[in-house]
Amino acid sequence: MAIVRKDKLLAGYNGNLESVKIYNNAGTATVESTNGVFVVVEGLLAGERETKKARLAGATDSTKDVLFIHNSEVMYDERLHKLKDFRIKADKVARAYRLYDGDIITLTTDLFSGAVAVGDQLLVKSNGLIGKPATAGDVNTAKVVFTVIEDAGYELDPTMGAFAVQVSRP
Repeated sequence: MAIVRKDKLLAGYNGNLESVKIYNNAGTATVESTNGVFVVVEGLLAGERETKKARLAGATDSTKDVLFIHNSEVMYDERLHKLKDFRIKADKVARAYRLYDGDIITLTTDLFSGAVAVGDQLLVKSNGLIGKPATAGDVNTAKVVFTVIEDAGYELDPTMGAFAVQVSRP
């Protein structure tokens, strides 16, 4: 049901995107996904010119460069007309955005691992979600940190809350 709003993304303006296929945490099989998850790019796929393998980020990936998944929400099934119905099919190419200092995105609560509040600093967790670090010191070693800057309430969906996060690269 994930819904995302790209409030301010530098990669969207200067074209610094990666074409990826999304794999599970173990990197063994492609998976269906939603917009708003975070991945770690692991190099070109065999026989591909520019499509790369992207594994859903896990808790041990906070020291790596994580990218943000967001495809245009185009659905051809007339019964699936809401943003919450959008899925990126397994083995289909998705867009992965490189994250820069100051980028801001708003995510529905299902894209967070656990409860969050304004002011929390978050890192990548299992299955490409973001959440609170195991220890406060983990933020010091992370390559990408997400700070919750706003409780967006029910702006994106009338049944699910959302939070805006700002990216920093310490």
